[in-house]
Formats: sequence, C-alpha cells, structure tokens
Amino acid sequence: MGAVSVLRVSLPDPDRDFDLLKIRPLDVGQIRLVSLFDLDDVLIARFDEESLLLMPHGGIGMTRAISKALSDAGIGLGPESPPMHVYPEAEDIHEARMLKSLAQMQSPLGVDLLMEQPTRWRAQKKGQDFADAGVLRRLIEPALVVAMGNANIGKSSLVNALAGSSVAMVSDHAGTTRDHVGVMLDVAGLAVRWVDTPGVDADVEVGDELELVSPIIERADLVVHAIDSRDGVEVLDPRLLSLIPTETPIIRVGVRSDLGTGAVPMDCRCSSKTGAGIAELAALVRERLVPEEAINDPRPWRFWDS
Repeated sequence: MGAVSVLRVSLPDPDRDFDLLKIRPLDVGQIRLVSLFDLDDVLIARFDEESLLLMPHGGIGMTRAISKALSDAGIGLGPESPPMHVYPEAEDIHEARMLKSLAQMQSPLGVDLLMEQPTRWRAQKKGQDFADAGVLRRLIEPALVVAMGNANIGKSSLVNALAGSSVAMVSDHAGTTRDHVGVMLDVAGLAVRWVDTPGVDADVEVGDELELVSPIIERADLVVHAIDSRDGVEVLDPRLLSLIPTETPIIRVGVRSDLGTGAVPMDCRCSSKTGAGIAELAALVRERLVPEEAINDPRPWRFWDS
C-alpha cells in the first residue's frame, strides 16, 4: 500500500500504443494528468522515446485494476529494463543495481548496508567469497513469520503489541481468528510479514482453517510458537506440528508473563498487556532471520535478482 504506484509501459509502436491507451501522444519531456480507462486520474510522464511512466493512486486494488486494463487493451508485460537504463545517473552497474534494490528495500536495518555495496563490489578481488545472499535478501524482501499456538492464547494481542497498534482481532472467545491475519511489522529494524493463524488445540474443532493455513505454514521462514507462560505444554498440536518443515526454525514464546511464569524453558517471555519482553522478542525474531553476524559481514553481497 502506498500513495502512488509507478508502472512502466514500453512503446515499441508509439502511435499504436497511444491509441490503445486512448490518450493524446506525449513528447519526450512531457508530463500530463489524464483519466485512464475511466478508472483513475493518472500522472503520465515520458522521459525517453521507448517508454511511459504511469503513476496512478497506489492502493493495491487500483494498481491491479490499471494493470488488468492495460493487459485487456493489448499492452502486455514487457521485459524489465536494464538497471543502467532505469538509473542513468548511476556511476556504474554496481550503483545502478543498488539504486534499484534501494527502491525495493523494506527494512530500515538494510539501508546503510545496501548503500555500501557499490564500494565493496568495486574493491572486490578475484576469488573473494561473498556474504550470505539468502539471509541478507530478507532485508529487501520481508521474511514470512507465522504465529501458531493454542486457541485464545493471545497471539492476536501479541502482534498488536509488536505493531504498537490494533491490527488483529482480539477477543476472550476461543477461535476468534478463524482465518489467517497478516500484517507487515518492523521488528528491530527488520520488516517481516507476520501471519497470525487460528488457534488450534484439543478443544477446538478444525475444519477448513487447517487447509487454508497449510500453504502459509509450509512457506514460513520462521514459526513463533505462543505458549502461556504458566503452562507446562511444550509442543504444538500434532495437527499443526506436522505441517512445519523440519528445517524451519521455531521460537518458543511464553506470553502473558504478567500473570506468572512456569518452569518450562522458553526462548523468551513477554506480556502484551504490560509490554515487558516485547522488544526482546522483536530482537530475537530479527536475529533468527538476519543475524547480526550477517549484517556485519564485510564481504560484498550479491543483492540483485539476476
């Protein structure tokens, strides 16, 4: 979600393409506000002979509607432009790639590291090893964190505490979250896609919910297992546990620590009510996904897609 979307349209045949867009032609250097496909008032800019930039309102629904209208009009997706073409102000390919990735960067934690990369790549020596691209890529593309646990354990309250605002339904009734609720969170400077799944335990009948969350759980980069701090339960419901790939890391979080703590060892304990331990949980999630060691790695990072 954002204020403005930017869609680049190639112009292999400008006369035909302007007819397909149903707008008057623009010369290079011109910018115009038009009503596009009767969907939205769109700012259109032409900075070169080969393309147009369409800038509609940036909501997901409008962006999809404009994209579909372009396809329906016969303007399909074209190949992505080389970074040096998109960023002609860049000193070299390293800086152009950095600028492209910076525009996609989701995590404040990664900005300085990314901006250092052109210098590191210019100084690269033959045979030099590289930083862990798989881990550091999570600075640009948010990792998927899935919260799981018993019904009415406080998972929705937990995500609200991490977000600092109300983003998930909270109720005293078991099974309030009957579908998964997703939100983008900043956890200690790292952006993550946090998905709150329906509570499942022996007292809750499971229907379509398990089928709905199964693909989410299988793709998770990290699972947060919420447990009552006073509880002796150490494992997830077998129906959920069986869905988690063996290589997926799990953080065991004792919630409701303000009500007391038991003897069962956990990775951390916190209280959504008082805020105690919330910052520690955020730091732990960040460390499991992008360790401090990876951030401080002085080697070049292959941060671009291809």
